[in-house]
Amino acid sequence: MTATTEAPSLPAGYTQRPAGPDDAPAVLQVIATCNTAVIGRPDYTLDEVADDLAGPDFDPTRDGWLVHDPGGVAVGWGWACRKGSSDTVDVDAYHLDTEPAVGDWLWYQAQRRAVAIAAELGHSRAVLDAGCYREDTATAGRLAELGFSVATVFNRLFVRHDPASPRVDPREPDGVRIRGTGDDPEARHQAWTVHQAAFADHFGFAAKAYPDWVGHLESHSDHDWSLGEVAYLDGVPAAMVLRSHAFVADEQSGYVRLLAVRPEWQGRGLGRLLLRRAFAADAADHRRGTFLHVDTDPRRPALRLYLAEGMRPVQIIDAWRRTVPVTP
Repeated sequence: MTATTEAPSLPAGYTQRPAGPDDAPAVLQVIATCNTAVIGRPDYTLDEVADDLAGPDFDPTRDGWLVHDPGGVAVGWGWACRKGSSDTVDVDAYHLDTEPAVGDWLWYQAQRRAVAIAAELGHSRAVLDAGCYREDTATAGRLAELGFSVATVFNRLFVRHDPASPRVDPREPDGVRIRGTGDDPEARHQAWTVHQAAFADHFGFAAKAYPDWVGHLESHSDHDWSLGEVAYLDGVPAAMVLRSHAFVADEQSGYVRLLAVRPEWQGRGLGRLLLRRAFAADAADHRRGTFLHVDTDPRRPALRLYLAEGMRPVQIIDAWRRTVPVTP
């Protein structure tokens, strides 16, 4: 599904096949090479690739394509991955610059499969989302040609922790109680209710039933329930935070995967409280700093909060979107 209706072909001698768990190193090599060409360093780890290939929303037999050149070297990787049962499908493709036709073929396959996924789920349209580093002008140009446009912008933020100036774990204010999710199934369930309510109208959000939400989180090897907390205001679950080990291996830093405050409880300082607790916990674990990603939608207060707490942008990722009708 390119700008024309004709399907592109791989160059002569090139082959493609699905990727299984044993292919994670080859997939990583392609991604790391592409990352380095654009931002000067790899931005993915072997564990993250393995997690993607084993994710509950990804069908390795149909949703990904690993391309090899005539010499058997992996030179391209593309995929389409559903978001629960929604009509939104994440798509992406990586290919070495030596053979642009591989990119043509991968982007066609990713879009074609995304539409098929939406059709299988009973939707009348497929919403295709693709992330692109701001520096990656080549991919941005390709996405524009394919009919995508920038729908929002995400910032990767970072704050450094200074061992010489230890962070203090903030106390619970009057009326607020903090409960960990480590060995507390009830607190985990309440964290889910907060997250679903708080993110319902956010870009790219797909509602998940509780078992699916848990399964998605636990499919990541960097997930750890002991890194989650729920904040209760006058006994009501009002906010939640969930950290992870995603940036420990390559950045020696913590990561705030989720931070959510129910709309009716925003403006009470709960987000700031949980963010500061996350910083203090990462600093106590001798992390270099803490990362998080945030949608820069000006209607939302999150970015202002994070900047006020000392976080600064270190990477800009444009979120490109294309909506395609599903024909019967």
